[in-house]
Amino acid sequence: MAKQIYLGGGMLDLGDQMLREWEKKDLQRLGFKVYVPQDDKSVNDKNNAVQEGLAERIVRNDTNGISESDILIFDYLPHNQGTIAEMGYIQGLMHSGHECKVYVQCTDIRQGTGHVNREQDRAEFSINQYVYGVILDITDGRGIQTWEEITQDLMESYGKY
Repeated sequence: MAKQIYLGGGMLDLGDQMLREWEKKDLQRLGFKVYVPQDDKSVNDKNNAVQEGLAERIVRNDTNGISESDILIFDYLPHNQGTIAEMGYIQGLMHSGHECKVYVQCTDIRQGTGHVNREQDRAEFSINQYVYGVILDITDGRGIQTWEEITQDLMESYGKY
């Protein structure tokens, strides 16, 4: 049976939606079943979704997707509060004995360039250190990886289904 992957990350703009769709298809090509929150039209069809109890349904649906997945991939971007909350949630689950494999990427093009400015206020990119500590914890110290590193590890760990 194919392993299920939860694909978390930004989905509120067209570029993020297109990237999540591409990532989903790439993972499906490798043989994985993929849960992507943006595909849940019951809460994410912004023109037609019932607004009453919307927050509760989003939490319930995404939490079920997280809990039912064997592998989780998050795209960390500082402004994606939902993704950061999800990473904190999975950290709590893992500390309670839940077993899963977690990967974190960062698609901000400024991350990882090595450009370090001596003036903190002029830093082009930074990660909140508490959040980075959570990322290190849930990824067994691997931290942030590229999409290529993630898919390579998936292939080495699970092979093509």
